[in-house]
Amino acid sequence: MNAAAALIAEKGFKRTSVDDVIERAELSGKSHFYHYFKSKEELGLEVLGRQFEAFAERGLVILREPLIHPIERLHLFIDSLVALQTERGFKVGSPFGNLATEMADLHEGFRERLVLVFDRWAAQLEALLWEARPHLTSDVDTRRLSRFLIATLEGALMMSKVNRDAEMLRAIAADLKRFVATHVREGATV
Repeated sequence: MNAAAALIAEKGFKRTSVDDVIERAELSGKSHFYHYFKSKEELGLEVLGRQFEAFAERGLVILREPLIHPIERLHLFIDSLVALQTERGFKVGSPFGNLATEMADLHEGFRERLVLVFDRWAAQLEALLWEARPHLTSDVDTRRLSRFLIATLEGALMMSKVNRDAEMLRAIAADLKRFVATHVREGATV
C-alpha cells in the first residue's frame, strides 16, 4: 500500500503500473499482488481510502480540538496544509485533487469514492463552522462556506504544485483567512 501510494503521488494513477508497484514493494511476483487485489483499480481505491483516513487522523483532527477556538482551529488547519506542501517540496499537491483531475471522468468507482472523500472533509469543516456560529454573521451558510474552503485549498495546492512557489501558497492561505474573517461578527473574540 505504501509503495502504491508513493508511486501514485509521483506518477499519477494511470502511469503507475502493477509492475511498478511490485518492484517498489519488492514483491517476488504478480501472484503476491493479485493475492491481495483483484485489479489495479481495486488497489487505487484502497490507497485513496487509506490516504483519506491518514488525512483525517493527522490533518482533520485539528478541526476537532475542543480547547482551541473554532476559527483558530481553522487557521491552524490551513497553516498545516501550507507546512505539509512546503515540507514535500511542492511535488505532491493534494492526493485527492490529483486523483479527482486524473480519474473522475475515467472511472466511476474513483469518482464515487472521491465524492465521499470530499463530502467527509466538507462535513468536518461544516461541523467546525457550525460550532463557530455564535461568532459568525447570521447570513453564513456553513455548508456552502465549507465547500468553498475546500475548493480554495485544493486550488491553492494545485497552483503551488505547478508553480513550486511557497510564497504564492502562503498568500492564498492568508487571503482565505481574511475571507473567513469577513464572516466573523464585529466584536466577536477569536
